[in-house]
Amino acid sequence: MAVETVAPVICSVTVRRPPEDAFRIFTERIADWWPLATHSVYLDTSASVAVEPGVGGRIVERSVSGEESSWGEILVWEPPQRLAYTWHPGYGPDDPVTEVELRFSAVDGATRVDLEHRGWEALAGRAEATRDGYVEGWPVVLARFTAATAD
Repeated sequence: MAVETVAPVICSVTVRRPPEDAFRIFTERIADWWPLATHSVYLDTSASVAVEPGVGGRIVERSVSGEESSWGEILVWEPPQRLAYTWHPGYGPDDPVTEVELRFSAVDGATRVDLEHRGWEALAGRAEATRDGYVEGWPVVLARFTAATAD
């Protein structure tokens, strides 16, 4: 039986920062702008989120009580142009994962950030419903990132 292809979620924003700053704010300052209260594993008991730099690093959320949840693992670390990682917030590393890729491109004194969230087929029966949530979720996340770059 063939696996049906599920379209990726694609979002873009342009921020008034050079790519080096945009990449740094996305990765080093993620805890400052990520909407943890609504887009996290621990929700209102979430304390922080961090990106561990380099291939093999994790994106990890911590709760106020010290619990830890890995959202994914860095697959591509090419500052300041490209970042890609597995994505499985709320699930374990042995569960199926999707993949998120971000590209940071200099455009007229600013940076265009293109996000592609793909690989939904790995989620089998929950692929479409999960994808639908990210169609709504990624624009919220990227709006918060955009606001953080204005600081």
